[in-house]
Amino acid sequence: KNNKNKLILKITIAIQTLYLIVIFLSGILPNIYVAFWISAGLNILSLFLNFANIFSKGNFKFLLLLITIFEILLTLFIFLLPEAGVPAPVKLF
Repeated sequence: KNNKNKLILKITIAIQTLYLIVIFLSGILPNIYVAFWISAGLNILSLFLNFANIFSKGNFKFLLLLITIFEILLTLFIFLLPEAGVPAPVKLF
């Protein structure tokens, strides 16, 4: 079971690193919706992995959960909130 928890931690860290790469490359991508949906998918996947690992005896489980929640809030702030009269980059409705 300990190896399973370590694997989940490594996958979660890899997903969070990939999320940061997508966020930094979102200005280069021709379609902002692609960057948004990739970011949202990575956030959801990371959140599910953190909830799967929350009852283990790992050292970094709450830190990774906190980072994932921060990434979700960052995604909402970057893509969905308008700023100073400028409309939001992604319009869902």
